[in-house]
Amino acid sequence: MKNGINLIILLFSLHILSAQVGIGTIDPQADLEVNGNTLVQENLQIGTLPFVQPADANFKLLTRINNSQPKGKVAVLDVDSLEVAPVNVINYKFIGINKDNLRDVNLQFDSNKYIVGLANFRYEGDPIEKVSQSVGAFVTRTFISNDAWHLEIRNRFLDLAEGKSVTYYVTLIVYDKSYYRNLPEIVTDLNGQNNGTASAVPNL
Repeated sequence: MKNGINLIILLFSLHILSAQVGIGTIDPQADLEVNGNTLVQENLQIGTLPFVQPADANFKLLTRINNSQPKGKVAVLDVDSLEVAPVNVINYKFIGINKDNLRDVNLQFDSNKYIVGLANFRYEGDPIEKVSQSVGAFVTRTFISNDAWHLEIRNRFLDLAEGKSVTYYVTLIVYDKSYYRNLPEIVTDLNGQNNGTASAVPNL
């Protein structure tokens, strides 16, 4: 009789180990089905999961929110609502510039949604001539103004001579903030020196 009871307990345990588990539902449709909010307080360790295939549709991405209260809320990143891909590469060509002064071009990317970087800059046309052995200060940058990304490409102190012209080519790298974020600004005073060490390490 004792052996029979042990056998029943063993079979019952094996059934539990192989059964589907439901939280908030009495009819789970997977190994684990959660009907309600989910928190992952520490690291989430996973084994092998199926991959999303190119032909698959109507899928969602799950993400863990570190700054939620309490920390670790699992939420859906709705790819259907994204207006751009996670990383976008856009080539621009600027012609008809007054001298070389591309002072402030509104790129119309919302700074609350996107991060815009600059790459592959080049120009064609007449070079800026030195004045008193100076080449001025040539600037290429993106910056935020009125919640939008703007572009500046110019020599701030020297201009082309009358009748000369340039054409600017630049590639913009646009990152969606659903996937990426700006790192905090780090300010370091070098006290008039040419060499030094950054005052802080970025908080990644």
